Amino acid sequence: MPIPKITYQLPLELDLPEAESLSSEDARVKSEQARKALDAMFGKSGAPRWLDDYLELVRGGWPWRVAAYIAWASSPRAAREPRTQDELARIHLGLTSDRAISTWRKRNPAIDEVVRMMQAGPLFKHRAEIFTALVAVAVKPEYKSHADRKLALELMGDYTPIRKVLAELKKKGDGDESDMSDTELEELARALEADNHDEHQA
Repeated sequence: MPIPKITYQLPLELDLPEAESLSSEDARVKSEQARKALDAMFGKSGAPRWLDDYLELVRGGWPWRVAAYIAWASSPRAAREPRTQDELARIHLGLTSDRAISTWRKRNPAIDEVVRMMQAGPLFKHRAEIFTALVAVAVKPEYKSHADRKLALELMGDYTPIRKVLAELKKKGDGDESDMSDTELEELARALEADNHDEHQA
């Protein structure tokens, strides 16, 4: 899948501590050895499934260890290879623990954002088919299509569920609404919903 481009992915200079008591030269050598070992796994039996995403992330400018973490974390939890973040750090990243990963994530929120985007990738890949299926069911004039019609109207802005209107009124908590009972708020929400519907029909 295409790797999402995050324009602020490297503004924080991810030259971060790796929580190891090594000299800078020893740390560099260890990093290079670990990277070569990971790169050498491409195309081999038993290689992690996330290697292709890792390569794309590296090409996109991410430091190799951060790229490996993002690719690993974006893969389905049940099928992650290795199973834990600590094992990833020790087996593939040449680190003694996963403490450095926590530091990266804390200092650069873009890391977790890219993970979320990549996890949602398969869904967005079928977005057109999902909307087509929604329309196909929603336009059927039968009771079973009621939920699909509500969802379609909500997505288009023609329908606002009562729970959302009620939540908004409670959140504001000012004016006359703050003194209303839940029943009165629900009645007001229904009235607002009806007005909203009439405006869109006009």
